[in-house]
This record gives sequence, C-alpha cells and structure tokens, in this order.
Amino acid sequence: MNPTKSRRQFLQSSGALLLGVAATSSRISTAQSAPANQLKSAIADEDYWAMVRAQFSFSESSIPMNAANLCPSFRSVTETVDLLTADIDRDCSFNNRSKFNELLARSRRLVAAQLNVSADEIALVRNTSEANNIVNNGLQLKPGDEILLWDQNHPTNNVAWDVRAARFGLTINKVSTPRNPASTAELVDSFTSQFNSRTSVLALTHVSNLSGIKLPIAELVTAAHARGIYVHVDGAQVWGAMDLDLKSLDVDSFSASAHKWYMGPKEVGLLYVKDSNIDRIWPSVIAPGWGNDVDTSLVGARKFESLGQRDDAALAALGVAAVLHDNIGTQRIEDRIVQLAQRLKHGIAGLGQELVTPMNPQFSFGVCIINAAIGQGGTVSNRLYTEHGIAAAATGGVRLCPTIYNTIEHIDRAVAAIEALMS
Repeated sequence: MNPTKSRRQFLQSSGALLLGVAATSSRISTAQSAPANQLKSAIADEDYWAMVRAQFSFSESSIPMNAANLCPSFRSVTETVDLLTADIDRDCSFNNRSKFNELLARSRRLVAAQLNVSADEIALVRNTSEANNIVNNGLQLKPGDEILLWDQNHPTNNVAWDVRAARFGLTINKVSTPRNPASTAELVDSFTSQFNSRTSVLALTHVSNLSGIKLPIAELVTAAHARGIYVHVDGAQVWGAMDLDLKSLDVDSFSASAHKWYMGPKEVGLLYVKDSNIDRIWPSVIAPGWGNDVDTSLVGARKFESLGQRDDAALAALGVAAVLHDNIGTQRIEDRIVQLAQRLKHGIAGLGQELVTPMNPQFSFGVCIINAAIGQGGTVSNRLYTEHGIAAAATGGVRLCPTIYNTIEHIDRAVAAIEALMS
C-alpha cells in the first residue's frame, strides 16, 4: 500500500478537520468532506487499519506500543500545530490571534459532544496531572474528611492527595483489589466495604497504568453517590480509546490527556466537572482571563483554564484529532484496541509468561503488563527497543499498550520479541 496515497484517501474520506492558513490573509479554512459509508468497513479489515497506520509518521524500526505514556500524534494534528505556530510567529498581534477564540471553542465543543456533556463543563488544561491537582487542591474539604483511593491509581491521583492530607488534616484510606477479579461485584465490594460516615471523596483510575485492571466505574459511582460521596475519575488510559458517555457514568469530575490514546497535540489535557460541582472547586491558578474580582467572568469550567499564556496552536489542533476520532468512530476504536490487546495477551500467555493484567476484557483494556522479576522489567523494555524496535515501558513489569496505529504484525512481532527475551 502506498502510504502517501493512503493518507490522502483517509483524510478525504474521514472528513478530517484540516486547518489551513492562507499566506495573505492568515485565515483559517476548514475542509470537511465525504460519505460516511466509506468508514463502515469491518473491524477485521486490515486494509482499513493499514490506512489508519499511514496517518502516523513513526518508522517501522521504532514501533510505539506504550500508549499509556505517550502516543505519536496524527500527522494532520502535527501539521496543524506547525502551521498555526508559524502563523503566530509571522504575526503575533492580538488582531491575528483573535481567530483562536473560535478555534479553541470548537475544540471544546467537539470533545464535549464525544463525551456527551456540555461544553461549559469542559476545561482544556495541560495534562491529566494538572487536572487531577485542580480537583484535589480545589475541592472544599475539612479536617477529618476521608479520601478513599485505589492503590493502583496514578501518583497524581494518589500522592497528590497524600500531600493535601498531610497539609490539611485529611484522612487517606487506600484500597487493594484482587489481581484477577472473579466478578464485578468483587471489585465493587473492595471499595464499598470501606465506605464510612467520614468518606467524602472516592478518587479512582478507570484503567490502571500499574496493573491494567479496568474498574466498573458506573457501578462504583452509583454506590458512592448513594452515600453522598464525590467521585473523581482519572481517565488518562481511556480517553480516545474507549467510547465514553460521562453523563451516563455520572462521574463528578474526570481528567485525561490528549497526548496518550487520543493521539492529539502535546501539552493539552481535559478536565470535566459536572455543572453542579463547578462552584465546589476552587481554581489552583488565577491568571489573565479570570477577571478583576473574586467571582470570575469565565463561564462554567473555563475558570480552570486561567493559566496564563497557552499554546493556542496545540489547543486548536485538538479539534483536528476530535474530528478524526469521530470519523473513525469511537466504538470502532474501542473494539480495535480490545482486539489487539487480547491478541497480545493470548500470545504472551501462550509463551508461558505470567500476565499481571487480567486476561478477561471485562476487567482489562488496552494496558497489558507482563510479570517480571525485580529489575528485569527495565532491562527487557530497553532490549525490546534496542534489539527489536518496540517501545514499551517497565511500569508494573513489562508494559505494552497497543492502539489503532498498531497492526496485527506489530502485535505478533512484540510476542516474538518477548519470547526471544524472556523465555
């Protein structure tokens, strides 16, 4: 397959949001096109997924398979960032930069629609860590309140709470869950059995970057809300990978990063706060845009965007990634990731290697972790890259996280590499 031709065809058929800056007028134009039926090929159509892979610039000698940390951006996202950055450098006047107001609003509207929430409930921040800290620093709590945490949360959804607890006299309770859950009820009970009259916040990671376990968020939210407990979900490992409906999940707040599974611009993150909770959270930063009074002039969750000068080009390019996701289809993306992850896990298990991550897709998703002796994970991860051209991580063991730019051949190549290095 000709990658150049495939890329052109894909962009045309998907209706990707392409932003072009006219040399003379610096106007942003939008090119959206083409029939939806061109996007309805079956999940197993590897020609379609080869076309998707062609939208990324990475070499076959360095295959990215660590989506839990960093993904390459879609080519069109990178090109848009470059184009808009050059435009600002040519003319950084307020007059020229005014066009970004609508472009940023468009990015916000597009991601809000994907998550089935209002644009006024979305703040575009810098990453998941910042979003988590906005919540755990800003939520109004009092000494003695208990924060219930999962021991497999990301540090910014655990350690950050530890720091606040030490400073303000909060109580921290960390929950352990079974390595291989037998049922959803078992996972839910691990948390609900720890609820008490002082439990004020339940802070969770939807899919753990440490184990790959996927929590039953809807059930946990229902149980927590029945006790009046606020629920914050770190969605770094699901945004862009899973078909999400935050309104249906009924989470109180949700955080994520565009540089992971969303395959969007770098240093752009997402904070969703349910409209009824926005006034409960104090902003961490007050900067230009906030206004001249204690009460901000910013609408809704935008008060959490008062961060000073931002990378407007990257924020605008988020809309390009959003349209690409829409046109590939969020459910199709989720199904493909499950397909790749299951092939990977079954291949590794077939080698006799022990998985940290549950085999059952009911309790796992795209994060796949192989058990490794202490110190061996880093060695194996390094050799996977230097000897086999596969980028992995040593988190929790040997971590491999495939997504839609990965092919079946990439998965089989990773399994063969693990066999060579760990058997």
